Amino acid sequence: MIIPILVLVMAPQQQIEQQLQHQQQQLEQIHQDIQQLQRTMDTFDKPAPQEKAEPSRSACSVELRRVNGPEQRRVPANLAASVPLSLFSTISRPANSCLPAEIRVTASYLDANDNLICSGVVENIAFQDSLTQSVNLEIRPWNFREFVRWRNEPPQINSGSKRLVCLNPESTAEASSEDLERVSSARVRATVLPKGGGLSTTEVQVNLVAVPPKNSAST
Repeated sequence: MIIPILVLVMAPQQQIEQQLQHQQQQLEQIHQDIQQLQRTMDTFDKPAPQEKAEPSRSACSVELRRVNGPEQRRVPANLAASVPLSLFSTISRPANSCLPAEIRVTASYLDANDNLICSGVVENIAFQDSLTQSVNLEIRPWNFREFVRWRNEPPQINSGSKRLVCLNPESTAEASSEDLERVSSARVRATVLPKGGGLSTTEVQVNLVAVPPKNSAST
């Protein structure tokens, strides 16, 4: 009778061990599921290569200054009248992002009451290929055909004088000769535009000096 009693005693113990093993397997499976879920979440949290934000880049810092003459000039109303405009331009680093820079000239022609008669722009009159550069221009305010020339332009690329197309306030046509007879002043601006953004402008005002006719009596 001893053997049956031992069997009865050991049977519950084997069941308990089997239950413990089964629970252990369940815990291991749950642990594996949690690890797989964590790996999946980490994959979604990582940004794709094309979604990485590029570092922001500010515009280039630039300063353009006049180095000669007053802000207001007086010139006679003839085609040969000229206004020298010497500029000094400084542009920030890095050079490969900010250079070359374009220098353009704009002009606005006004009547005696400062009403706009016409305006125009000459692009690429000069360029800057170093962080600091002097640019000497010659402006002929009453000669639109030879309006501006880059005086110290490198000889191998010298392009001569450039024309100004002066459009009416509606920008529909060039100003007529009748319109231009009312001009009393012009505001001429030089602007430097680095490749990487930013700008700087300087301005002179050219006032018309009327020239009396040759046969007028002197007073």
